[in-house]
Amino acid sequence: MVSALAVMAPAASMSSLERIYVSSEDFSSEDSLRGLYERWYALYRRDGDPEEKEKRFSIFKVEAHTVYELNEAGARVKHHLNWFADMTQGEYDDSFASCSHRKTPHRDEMKLNRQQPSQYYADKLPVTVDWRTVEGALTRVKHQGECGSCWAIAATDAMESVHFLENKKRTNLSAQELVDCNFHNDGCKGGTAVNAFIYVINYGIQSSEQFPYVGRRTDCVMPPVKPVMAIRNYYHLHPRNEKMLMETVAKRPVVVLVVGANTTTFKHYSGGIFRGPCGIDRKHEALLVGYGTTPSDDSNDPGVKYWVLRNSWGESWGENGYMRLERGNEADGGLCGIMEEPVYPAHPYAR
Repeated sequence: MVSALAVMAPAASMSSLERIYVSSEDFSSEDSLRGLYERWYALYRRDGDPEEKEKRFSIFKVEAHTVYELNEAGARVKHHLNWFADMTQGEYDDSFASCSHRKTPHRDEMKLNRQQPSQYYADKLPVTVDWRTVEGALTRVKHQGECGSCWAIAATDAMESVHFLENKKRTNLSAQELVDCNFHNDGCKGGTAVNAFIYVINYGIQSSEQFPYVGRRTDCVMPPVKPVMAIRNYYHLHPRNEKMLMETVAKRPVVVLVVGANTTTFKHYSGGIFRGPCGIDRKHEALLVGYGTTPSDDSNDPGVKYWVLRNSWGESWGENGYMRLERGNEADGGLCGIMEEPVYPAHPYAR
């Protein structure tokens, strides 16, 4: 990936107050558009090669127009100029919308690791579930940088959560260990949370303090300490089963496949209930951490059912690193296919 994208780490600590939106005044002249770019650049890049910066400005201008038009269209979803704003679509697609190699599991694997449906679902599923409100259940939103490691971050996020829920111990696990040492995945070129879980079943996993994240694949050199935890198993949920997914998310976060994150609306999502469109083919992995329904204003606005998705693109993306996307469309696998192959780790234990 181009060198201009190598300085993305500062975006991980941004709050929603530092976001850059686009107004009509920004297009009043080339100078005003240049000023918008400089404000954005100071937040997301800060330094770089002047020639590369000028090249990126031409991409930024197109993205700024696109974001402005999306917001002017009156959609309830908002968009802003996040850290994708000077990337080509191909750069975004390759590292961020295509970081999962997940395929439908082999039939034998499905039989062994498929969670059996409850004979009876809970009489009353919780109306709202949001693991962000449970202190310790989630660590801070991570930032994958230019490495296609969404699969590793989704897997460690899920294991951190179940480890806390089982043992009441908050632990930051090493996504970098999975990138470097999980040879059944392809490091920064993509992988699957399932293969990450299999690795941790066999070898355990270090903390991120012992094996910190650097955002690129390096040599697999294990620190001279024992793994901080392992898991005994993982389970696939039955696909296209909304009640089962809700029931499971009410007990723990779940890793989901996101199909078609390679759209402008997904890329520049800033807030609201995402209703699509989703693209096709490109696959991403993220963590489902809740669900709910927006308040009903009147009979003409009955409220919108949604899922809460935790991403790995830092806190400057979405709603401080999260997305609310419309719930439903069970027969089609849910919006962006998130009900196609949910999976979660189970039975963590400390080592």
